[in-house]
Amino acid sequence: MKPVSLIAFLMLTFTFTSNAQYADSTRYLHEVEVRAQRIPERLSFKSTQITKEKIEQYLSASLGELLTLQTPIFIKSYGAGGTATPSFRGTGASHTQVYWNGINLNSPMLGQVDLSLFPVAFTDEITINYGGSSLLQGTGGLGGGIQMNSKVVYEDHTKVMASQTVNSLNNSITNASVTLGNTKLQSTTKLFYKNAQNQFEFVNPLQPGSPTWVNDHSAQIQYGGMQELAWKVNDQHQIQLNAWYQKSDRELTPSMDNKNGDSWQGDDSFKLLGNWKFNNDKLKTEYITALLIDDLWYKRQLNNDENPKYTESDSRSTQWQNHFRATYQLTPQFLIRGGIDDYYDQIQSNAYHSVTDTSNQNVNQHTLDLYAGLDWVVFNQTTVSFLARQEWIDGDIKPFLPSLGIDSDFTPESKMVVGVRGNVSKNFHAPSLNDRYWYPVGNPDLLPEEGWTYEGTFKLRSNTRSAWQWKYELTAFNSLIDNWIVWKPAVSNLWRPENLRRVHSRGLEQIAEVSYKKNDWQLHLYTSVSMVKSENTEASDELDQSVGKQLIYTPVGSFQGYLQVNYKKWYSIVEQQVYGERLTQTDGSEYLPPYYLTNFTIGKQVKWNKSTWDIKARVENIFGYHYQSIARKPMPGRVFQFTITYNL
Repeated sequence: MKPVSLIAFLMLTFTFTSNAQYADSTRYLHEVEVRAQRIPERLSFKSTQITKEKIEQYLSASLGELLTLQTPIFIKSYGAGGTATPSFRGTGASHTQVYWNGINLNSPMLGQVDLSLFPVAFTDEITINYGGSSLLQGTGGLGGGIQMNSKVVYEDHTKVMASQTVNSLNNSITNASVTLGNTKLQSTTKLFYKNAQNQFEFVNPLQPGSPTWVNDHSAQIQYGGMQELAWKVNDQHQIQLNAWYQKSDRELTPSMDNKNGDSWQGDDSFKLLGNWKFNNDKLKTEYITALLIDDLWYKRQLNNDENPKYTESDSRSTQWQNHFRATYQLTPQFLIRGGIDDYYDQIQSNAYHSVTDTSNQNVNQHTLDLYAGLDWVVFNQTTVSFLARQEWIDGDIKPFLPSLGIDSDFTPESKMVVGVRGNVSKNFHAPSLNDRYWYPVGNPDLLPEEGWTYEGTFKLRSNTRSAWQWKYELTAFNSLIDNWIVWKPAVSNLWRPENLRRVHSRGLEQIAEVSYKKNDWQLHLYTSVSMVKSENTEASDELDQSVGKQLIYTPVGSFQGYLQVNYKKWYSIVEQQVYGERLTQTDGSEYLPPYYLTNFTIGKQVKWNKSTWDIKARVENIFGYHYQSIARKPMPGRVFQFTITYNL
């Protein structure tokens, strides 16, 4: 026998002998389930999460489109490719705060964000914080907050993703990302390019004879890149650097009163963020510093003469944010937290002074915010959370903001877990710089909005090992907001911001989910129903006819839901959205009718060597329903879309 064969024979013999010896002495133990209490970010307050797997299904969508399909948030869209702003629990666009890796993205000029500008592919996970839950990140989220996060996984292999989408609106959307590194260093590069013509035909009922028009002034070029670097110095220290550049030039969809477009808008933004984390068994600290620069220009043609005249505005906001946050696990039941948020805003705009004033005027604002709180696990499945904030703007002290929540499961060990959650919080929202300084209608005497929100949730969920799992939540909320800011018609076709004395918003939210998983089959059903009554309760003067009327562009009833069925590598998704009528005038004299949308997706994943190809076809608004989200802004009918995604 040759030496190699002899060695192999001896090794096999030794292996079989050893296995036989182990088999003789093996004792099979019963399965042991190890449980530990983990204190999440914000106990006792309502939040939901959109996972990376769900985000990857909508790589070609904007953040606004994703939230429309997956959450109860109503998105007001100014036409295809136009601005999209959120309405959360009957509140306005500026009452939803949007965060990216812990920094606030709301424009200090507008006080809000345009969700159509945020590509979904640039985020790894999204958390929706309802009402007082958003106070952990900052103030101003009277309706709630949206948190977008990057997720770093220290792995020793390379990932590549490329995705291409085309649709029947003559739109092309390209996404790509490369992640490489090891267990110490990680680098992710993300790229995005969108060339959208947004061309579609629509029936115009506002014109005599309801002619069919072509929407051909909504084109958009949008592109951007993001670079993420993460360094795990050791088990306690981690450093991250994120840079995000994005540019968008677009034609603004004309009103259905005018066949020709006359407005254009450009957005150019750069964000640079540094993050240092220190974690040990009990203490977790995080310091974030970020520079945000946003340029916004707007141009409108005033006449159709041979030498047309234009009105233009150019603005730049520069913001420097610093955040320090810490938590300390005092005991297994007590966690204390605290932090400092610091903002310095500088605005340069030719819309903040008269056109005859050629001087270069800047507007600055400094905001300092301190917070502290504790989370207490009272006993098994019962938690209490308290947080308080105090903010100063340019040295002026703002309202003290406490929040308190309690969450408890009554039957944690039974097959059906029953629980409740309740919380109360105070919040406030300062006027934006446009509200105060936009020439000539800015109102420097505006008061900040402030009020209390009360919320209660009844919870049910299954707790078995069955293939069927389900969850149900019914939430009631009640908010009273003083000094609500609204832009109203003033003089010479100009609108001016004013305070409403008090707005009362209350309603019900119901979320139900059912899932099934067995063998080659998977099923997931999600439904969300919202009923919101949001109205002005006190007249500002004797001519004010808005008292008792639903706030404009706030539907009383809405429904979102989807059913996804997977069989082996095939999948199909049916999505349904229904929105009730929305008032377009504060006195209730005009409104938009209800509308419903149905989307259908079918796709298949194909494995080839180490890569995966995901091929899918999608039909949006499958019944071709004609509707308007904003008055006189047409929306597309049936849209066909095809996407192919490569993953390595």
